[in-house]
Amino acid sequence: METKSEVRPLFSLPRPPRALYDRFGHLPIDGTMKYIWAGYDKIKQCEFPTNLIKMTFLVREKAVCSPKLHEKDFPQNHDFLYHVSIASVGTTSYSVSHDLFESTTMERLTRTESKMVNIDPETRKPSKLPAEFLDRCSSFKCNDSVLITEVQGDIIPPQNAFKTTIRTRYSDTDVNFHINFGAYYGFCADCASEASQSGYYRHYDDDISQFPVLETDATFIGESAPCSNLDVYTWQDTKNVQDIYFAIYLKSARIFQARYRYGLE
Repeated sequence: METKSEVRPLFSLPRPPRALYDRFGHLPIDGTMKYIWAGYDKIKQCEFPTNLIKMTFLVREKAVCSPKLHEKDFPQNHDFLYHVSIASVGTTSYSVSHDLFESTTMERLTRTESKMVNIDPETRKPSKLPAEFLDRCSSFKCNDSVLITEVQGDIIPPQNAFKTTIRTRYSDTDVNFHINFGAYYGFCADCASEASQSGYYRHYDDDISQFPVLETDATFIGESAPCSNLDVYTWQDTKNVQDIYFAIYLKSARIFQARYRYGLE
């Protein structure tokens, strides 16, 4: 991961709570994403443009992570700073960049870019971004190159994909009574653990959750409700063993897709 030294605004975050850790004592990718989004609440302390937005839908998210975050006890023994900026702006959508730094060295441990669509609360359809939002964006412009540069192609399971079924819970829902985006990261992680322990993947012949996730690229296509049965598929790239793909279906509709890049050790 690259290092930055001069970024503003910076917010101090509490260390990740133990509830976000997995059974091996690691901070997993789904726990990392929940931790970063919890930091997003810090922007209420400044005049960040998204404070003007009433309702959004997350459509795309890419992340790059340092393997240090996955090391046992590292998150509990270091302090973190959170930085948020606007990566890009369209007519009805915008992307927010989230950076997590180790407070002493200012080493960047994660960078996540989330593409949001502005939704009209009454019509539930995409709506043009307000003028005041656009005016404020210039004060919070991201200085780094954007992560999301093109539409992610369709990720369709091959015939030999590994499949498991997960039933959603009420505790997975957000304030809109749909399954929270962070839950899908967890569904993929659970599916990958099941697949790896069954011997499905090459190289990862033990529980894959013991390996760090270095990159994620996810598209949120649809929604699901509690008490839904979701079919979660996974398969491995035929050339690069580190690239693991996922597709989640609600009945016959694909509602989520992602590529994870795992570390080799």
